[in-house]
Amino acid sequence: MSEDQPTERARALRSIPILAGLIGAVLLAGGVVLALYSQFVAAPIPVPFNGDFSETADFPFRLIRGTLVVAGAAALTGAVVFALGRRGDERAASVGAGGVLAILFILGGGLWFAVAADIPSTYQRLTSDFVVTPRASSAIASLALAISGALLIFVFVVKPTGPVPRWWALVAALVVGVIPVLGAAGGAVRFGDDSVAGDHVTAAAAPEAAAPAVLGSEKFRLQIPADPDLGHRILVTRSGFVVATPAGLTQYDGATGTERWHYRRSDISTDSVWHAYDQTIYLRAEDVVLTNWANIGWLAFDAATGELLWTGGDFARDSRSVAEGHLLATASDSLGRVTRYDARTGREMWRIAGESDACTARPPHVATTTTAIYRVVMCDAGGDATVVVTAFDPMSGEVRDKRSFPTPGAKQDSDIDVRVFDSGVVWVKRWREGADTEIFVRPDQPLTSSVVVSTRDDSDVDVADSTAALVSYNPDRQGQRELWAVQSTADAAMSTELEMSTPQDRRVLHDKRSALLTDQIVMLNWDDGYKLRTWDRSTGRESRAVLVAAGPYADPWVATTSGSLLVISTDRQSNDSEVIGFG
Repeated sequence: MSEDQPTERARALRSIPILAGLIGAVLLAGGVVLALYSQFVAAPIPVPFNGDFSETADFPFRLIRGTLVVAGAAALTGAVVFALGRRGDERAASVGAGGVLAILFILGGGLWFAVAADIPSTYQRLTSDFVVTPRASSAIASLALAISGALLIFVFVVKPTGPVPRWWALVAALVVGVIPVLGAAGGAVRFGDDSVAGDHVTAAAAPEAAAPAVLGSEKFRLQIPADPDLGHRILVTRSGFVVATPAGLTQYDGATGTERWHYRRSDISTDSVWHAYDQTIYLRAEDVVLTNWANIGWLAFDAATGELLWTGGDFARDSRSVAEGHLLATASDSLGRVTRYDARTGREMWRIAGESDACTARPPHVATTTTAIYRVVMCDAGGDATVVVTAFDPMSGEVRDKRSFPTPGAKQDSDIDVRVFDSGVVWVKRWREGADTEIFVRPDQPLTSSVVVSTRDDSDVDVADSTAALVSYNPDRQGQRELWAVQSTADAAMSTELEMSTPQDRRVLHDKRSALLTDQIVMLNWDDGYKLRTWDRSTGRESRAVLVAAGPYADPWVATTSGSLLVISTDRQSNDSEVIGFG
């Protein structure tokens, strides 16, 4: 028994090179798996492939390429030596010597590559200027595993002729090899985890309530302080309103003014990652809030719950000309090429070519609604001025309808004004000599049912719902809009003029100064202070007025949302905002 122990110990010592080779093979395999994860699975670092970062843009891929070369060469050398270098003859000795030289060359090349890649400083530059992702950290870990595996393969190649280890020793070697692979993978994912920089709280979906039928009493008043040098933006959604700041997003319930969800980052003061709040977009039909972050890219959130829907996506490559309206689409080039995206996935759905050269006197307008995507162009061929509206199916991109609206006497250099309202009504206006041409396009209706009005000068539309629009115009062309009326969007002859006890002051210059409730019209006015004036919708008779406490430097506007009429006021000096909810 005592003689067997030294023999077994000697056998174990002679089998160490094979065990080292097995551990090295596991490390090589782990390095390859991590490299493939980095290239094909891990979220990319949004580094531009030009400018100051052109040399570091492909940093992870260079490491991945080095990993595959080192791992492949080391594995091939080890396999050849294992197959041919264990016979104990002169040929096997030659194979072993060649394997030693090959592994030394591989190790030297791998170490030189790692030093030349300047990994520490390059990684620090990337992660200080761009959001961290597992791509770079996993690429670094894969190269470290490959070089470590090659070093252990070298131990085997130097002495490949030892006895085959016991089965339990082989299992132990496998476990020893797997542990650093798992540790490297976990560390790579941990160092690439960006969630630690974000404070993300979601909310459960809640039913949407109808806006009030008439102006009620004040329900809540919310103060939103802001940095005067940074600012913020407020967007009204179906269920409430979202406040976008450089630090992130906060969504408030429209009926109560209480916070529901938020996504904010804690690193904007020390990191170059920050929120471009002025580019925040709300898409009513899909109930999605799109946000653009410097050195991260586009993030999409469910407006009702705050759930993060996607990051990047196809849309991120074509986001400079987002069409106005309720769906996600972009309009490109002077011919009006339209590309449609799914706002809840970021993926491209379809794209269509632009208009003919005869209809490019001015850049085309693209407007999106829940039921259609409209392209509006001016065509002045042959001296006949027309506005051409094309309706596309939002799901397939097929042309659903097309109509030309003559605009005789239109100014050749005049542009088109296109506005999309929350109700889905699209208002198109082209200036003409004597009177403007207005086109009301209703959702779910063919273009042949569109209402065309050509009897008003200096006209404007403040708000429109599914049945009517609140219009203002100047009957005497003196530059003051004095007449206000409720215009039916189904019949141009149906119009109710508003009774004005005092003229509407032009101090309120914001487009969103009016709201059409079920039974009332509400309009923001200045009369020794800001007031909400109301009219009976069916008769046009003026009713009560409600004083709105807003400072002299305020820039208030109104909107409707779930359960409330909102007055949103931003001070032009301090940038502080106040949101007042009326029932």
